[in-house]
Amino acid sequence: MLKLMRAYFCRLGKWTIFRVLALLMLVGGVGAALFLREKPMVFQLPYIASFLVFPHYVGIIIALFNYPLFTGGTIRNQISVGHKRSSVYFADWAASVAFSVSLYLLMTLSLLAVAGLFGNTDGIIAKNVAEGVVLTTCHVALFATISQVFCVILKGVKSFLAIYLGNQFLILVSIGVAALKNFPEKLGYFLPTFVCMNIKNYGVPDSIVTNGVVSDYSFLPALGAMVLETVLVFICGMLYFRKTDLK
Repeated sequence: MLKLMRAYFCRLGKWTIFRVLALLMLVGGVGAALFLREKPMVFQLPYIASFLVFPHYVGIIIALFNYPLFTGGTIRNQISVGHKRSSVYFADWAASVAFSVSLYLLMTLSLLAVAGLFGNTDGIIAKNVAEGVVLTTCHVALFATISQVFCVILKGVKSFLAIYLGNQFLILVSIGVAALKNFPEKLGYFLPTFVCMNIKNYGVPDSIVTNGVVSDYSFLPALGAMVLETVLVFICGMLYFRKTDLK
């Protein structure tokens, strides 16, 4: 499996699209921090991006990364030479998640570092910032896992549209369900997009998203729910991949 993972990560590292996006994320994070350095809202940008931007465009790029592997027969050849399907799926998943998370962290950490050095940090609590980064990073990883499942099921061009529409649907469901009256607060932990929107002091204000239904979530339960959902989606995707026809 290690040899297979090295091959996937080597392909990712040499991929021009990944290099260009990594540079854009770094420059974008620094530029946004400098441009908005006097405004406290600059600290909200990474968290807003984690649920409004990254699930869509990163998912589409994951489809672009996986498309030639399926249509060109690469994955079929890997299995034919003796690699287990579970190993192939895990290596592809690891590369997809690393791709998404690294881009998000490049933007987030560069923005927060520059904003912290040159911006207005009044009222900014380092612990809340760190917890927000962890939760939103897990959110990006979850949607990368979901996007990979779409790639495995559809395998071709349809996966691009399916990822965009599917991720959009999941985000809208999270917002809509959580905004219902008498919504059980504990169930909100299993709506990761909604949790990211309500990170204390750094998410979108409650009145915009939920009319004040929920104001904050505890860090560890929210983290546990997101990790659990990622694991469940990964297992479902792997079970399907072990049965699917690759011809």
